[in-house]
Amino acid sequence: MATRKALGKGLSSLIPNQGQVSIRVTEVPIKDVVANKYQPRKNFGDEKLKDLTASIKEKGVIQPVLVQKSGLKYELIAGERRFRACKALGLDTIPAIIKNVLGKESLELALIENIQREELNPIEEANAYQLLISEFNITQEEVGKRVSRDRSTITNTIRLLKLPKEIQEDIVEGRLTMGHARAILACDTEASKLQMRKQIIEYGLNVREVEAKAKKKKATKTKRTAPAQSSVIRNAAETLKRTLSTKVSIAENKKGGGVITIEYYSGEDLERILENF
Repeated sequence: MATRKALGKGLSSLIPNQGQVSIRVTEVPIKDVVANKYQPRKNFGDEKLKDLTASIKEKGVIQPVLVQKSGLKYELIAGERRFRACKALGLDTIPAIIKNVLGKESLELALIENIQREELNPIEEANAYQLLISEFNITQEEVGKRVSRDRSTITNTIRLLKLPKEIQEDIVEGRLTMGHARAILACDTEASKLQMRKQIIEYGLNVREVEAKAKKKKATKTKRTAPAQSSVIRNAAETLKRTLSTKVSIAENKKGGGVITIEYYSGEDLERILENF
């Protein structure tokens, strides 16, 4: 199994490896802990949360959460599932490491932790990237550097937010894959995207089949909408070509007018053409 690439500076920059530096872990009252307003993860999965709750009940909290002071409260930076599990168990306190970080770093660390644990769905990830860009005025390339992703990966993930809400929900629920989503994005209207979504779900189309359908649809539309040049215009271009002994093209517009392009290849050639007028 391939080792998952470390992302950004990650939590290791705030939580040193055991043996390097002694870490101060404090028991923080759970009633004073509040969720991270930049938490990218919205779907925590009931079954996984139940498993974690059972594990904590039996063995306790093995890894402390990471928090920062926020007035009289402690705002979570990382470890919201552990916090929720402890709260569900009715515990009074939770082990925590207290750090002071900027808003951008708080979002970055929450994002990195969830990606490292492979717990964000693609839409949550897209929203987190978009939040970093809009809230903190950084570029897609800078986001990529922070989370060790190619800029193209960031771009393609954010593009998912252009999909209709129904399709975004399908991705969150696992009815459609990232491959399906990218293929659907090739459809140029919301109606065509939703139509493609319906076909995928009804007929169980795989990604290759969706890509082929989207490509065929696009080619058909291009062919259908391409203006056919009338025989009159073609004949006029041929007449001018013979008369001037050079390449001539005519482009029509929707109003009945157009542009005639006459090519020449030297000053002498231009003078020769002008003699015909």
